[in-house]
Amino acid sequence: MTLRRTARSPAFIPADATDVVTSGPRPFLSAVAYSLPDGRHVQWRSRRDRKAAHRGLTWRIGLLFAVGSICFVLGPLPGYVSAVGAQAAAVTFFVGSLFFTSGAYLSYLQVVREAGHDWFGWEPANAGYWAAAVQLVGTVFFNLSTFAALLDIPDDLVDRAIWRPDAIGSICFLVASVVAFAEAGHRWWSWRPGERDWHITALNVWGSVFFGLSAIGAYVQPTGELTNAQWSNGGTFLGAVCFLVSSLLTMGEGRQDAPHVAE
Repeated sequence: MTLRRTARSPAFIPADATDVVTSGPRPFLSAVAYSLPDGRHVQWRSRRDRKAAHRGLTWRIGLLFAVGSICFVLGPLPGYVSAVGAQAAAVTFFVGSLFFTSGAYLSYLQVVREAGHDWFGWEPANAGYWAAAVQLVGTVFFNLSTFAALLDIPDDLVDRAIWRPDAIGSICFLVASVVAFAEAGHRWWSWRPGERDWHITALNVWGSVFFGLSAIGAYVQPTGELTNAQWSNGGTFLGAVCFLVSSLLTMGEGRQDAPHVAE
């Protein structure tokens, strides 16, 4: 079977396909339906089929994000900090950020390998590519922020070394989660509460919003105090809870059916 793939489409469509119908959040394409000469009808959905085609990788992505989320759930809890100490709590955040980065890279790898690349690739027409790539960049900024928090940073450099990468990472997470939500729903806004991928991507959007509120609250004023400690700790905790639930759902996402072919 001869396949064709246009610059705008991340989907491989048989050259003899007819009745091709495409959809997706502009300017991306995330869903294709077409008919084959033998009368069968095929429905391709970018996120659904990518996750189902690499089931083991999907499960590992969910696991890595789940472990990272647990670290970020524990880190801001007063009881946890009292039990292990402030330094150990900071280490918990750093370890969690490493799990986030590992999961984000596997998400990126899943997208580029779907397109035929090995370890890295450039797929600007693919919404999933931008969601994974921007998320990966965001996790690296969290690595920098949480690592800097382990060091003895002068007061006048705290915002630059710790807060700024944290804020950039939060922005990246928000952008990535919005694009992922749009890819899953094939439009920038969708209401599909009966679908697993809707819950996964919607929870990630909410988690990113809470992380953003945390970053706002964590800004250090000239007096040396946080702008809002409740926002900082509460936003981190609630965001991590959202990411944790999303990650657990992702671990089961690979069990969905592969590309749908109807008789």
